[in-house]
Amino acid sequence: MTHQYPRTRRLARTLGGIAVVAVTALAAGGLVLADPTAAAYRDTATAAADTYTAPSSYTAVSTQFSETSVALSGGYVWIWGYKAYGMSGNGVENDRDSSPKPVFGLNKVVNVVGASDLDEKYGTFGALTESGEVFTWGSNKLGRLGIGSTTGNKDYRSTPQRVQFPGNERVIELGSMRATMAAMTESGKVYTWGSGQYGQAGNGSTSENKGPHSPYLVMENAHTMHVGQRITWVVTRTNDVFWWGRSYKGENGVGTVVNNPNPERVRPMAIHTHGCTGPAVTRFDPSDTCNIQAITSSRQAGAMLTADGTVYTFGTTDQGQIGRPAGNTTQQREIHPITIGEPVARVSAGNYHFTALTTSGSVWGWGDNADWQATGNIRQDGSTGQGTKDATVPFLLPLRDIVAVGGSRNTSYATRADSVLIGWGSTDSGAIAGASGGRASFTPLELPGIRVSEIY
Repeated sequence: MTHQYPRTRRLARTLGGIAVVAVTALAAGGLVLADPTAAAYRDTATAAADTYTAPSSYTAVSTQFSETSVALSGGYVWIWGYKAYGMSGNGVENDRDSSPKPVFGLNKVVNVVGASDLDEKYGTFGALTESGEVFTWGSNKLGRLGIGSTTGNKDYRSTPQRVQFPGNERVIELGSMRATMAAMTESGKVYTWGSGQYGQAGNGSTSENKGPHSPYLVMENAHTMHVGQRITWVVTRTNDVFWWGRSYKGENGVGTVVNNPNPERVRPMAIHTHGCTGPAVTRFDPSDTCNIQAITSSRQAGAMLTADGTVYTFGTTDQGQIGRPAGNTTQQREIHPITIGEPVARVSAGNYHFTALTTSGSVWGWGDNADWQATGNIRQDGSTGQGTKDATVPFLLPLRDIVAVGGSRNTSYATRADSVLIGWGSTDSGAIAGASGGRASFTPLELPGIRVSEIY
């Protein structure tokens, strides 16, 4: 069956008060695509057989999956690539259809997170809904789903499971480390569940088998919560920052190399922490007066975004992860600003690379470029030919009118104001739908509802 998608029209969108005008692909009313392909193997759940209308837009999100890609559209989670261990969310154990499909049984999602652990393709999803509920699906190894128990390393759930919080309190923030999740409630309580390895759960243990299988209260009085690859940071209402988890090369912001299973103050961030005394809020809440807007991390470096649009980094120069020159190990681990030509609105972290979205809608990238995930095949001067060489400082990428950035471990995504999702980096398991070869440079994804040929 050939699906016909409608032509485009003009639409104005804003980012940080900056209006951009571009072309938006629209879904026709009543346009219905085929049912999802059933996999050869199923668990006891019934595979979803819903039909759906092709969406008109896909918002890039940040995850840490190795070969699974994700986007949000109209309150639905769309997944493509590797979908074993129930990762499709549609009742199939090992879904062999790698094409983009929504999680049919879950809507009104405002945030989706997830990750696969080191040397694992399978992983776990978490979704936060408008009503403040958290749902998880996929691998339940080490209690990653937060549903109270696990039967072992091969345990999984193929449909979304609701995570129960004490008092059924409303959750407003959700994050995922490699094998551990963290959530913050509207009262400022921070909970974790999953692997205890490296101290990621903040429950006093560094053993992966001693993490909580249901939400564990780590701390209270939080203003905002920020999650990196194996670290959680909490900005409190007393203008302090605390962290727990793994710091392999100083990516905690403290400058230490340690596995920390309990909340510890990040004293070097004190100079940046002001205006954070209000109640708990989500990151980038327009009413938030806190100077620290975001903290995240790659595998060995951290990045902090402040209210004036400055990005500060700390960790290691390996693969160019901190995006600035630094003479010795101490200087690398110190918190210093990096040079980006204009104020930054968002930062996304991959495995060993970062991308940054500015208030004008441009994108900068730095770090590991082995799969073109940081800067594509673009040199610092804008010419073609960077190849797989690391970007040791931020490069301005050939993208304009961007409203969101994200990606998986070795693939980066940007949502343009005309709703086209653009990808660069690894193409493993169809990460950049429509691309050929092992890597791609700034390629519009061929996704349902978006006919790329009409836009380019």
